[in-house]
Amino acid sequence: MTQASEVIVLNPRYWVDHALQLSHVLGGSRVPSPVGDPTGQAPDPETMLTISDAGYWSAQPRELQEVLNLASGGASERAGDAGFGSGAVPASQERLTLTVEEAAAALGISRAFAYESVRRGDIPHIKIGRRILVPKAKLEQMLSSAGRFDTEGAESDS
Repeated sequence: MTQASEVIVLNPRYWVDHALQLSHVLGGSRVPSPVGDPTGQAPDPETMLTISDAGYWSAQPRELQEVLNLASGGASERAGDAGFGSGAVPASQERLTLTVEEAAAALGISRAFAYESVRRGDIPHIKIGRRILVPKAKLEQMLSSAGRFDTEGAESDS
């Protein structure tokens, strides 16, 4: 049985400090959508988070915590349960996501085709408010497994 393709998180600010708990919810066989929080706080449409591929995010609690922090307007200034230190993130830290335009350039496809692929679910993505981001790790995983699904049997001449 497949998991829900998209899960809405209503209050990312609450879940920043409970990312491990949310990762367990996302890994469950029945993922609720939307995922609220126990405080009952009214959702802010600007910070609601739409998670695509809940199974992936359930196995990545540290990345999930960072995405939740970004969605809630934070700047990695919390000391999290998943091992994040307090203080600002070093400038040398590599970004975990790409914009759709950056993903299109990396894949060698047009911007329009990339957005169409995101809409169809061919390119893994998350939505933070109105923003669409492509997780680098998930994109790399998709590309590395692409050869395994080639049913044409074409072999390279190298």
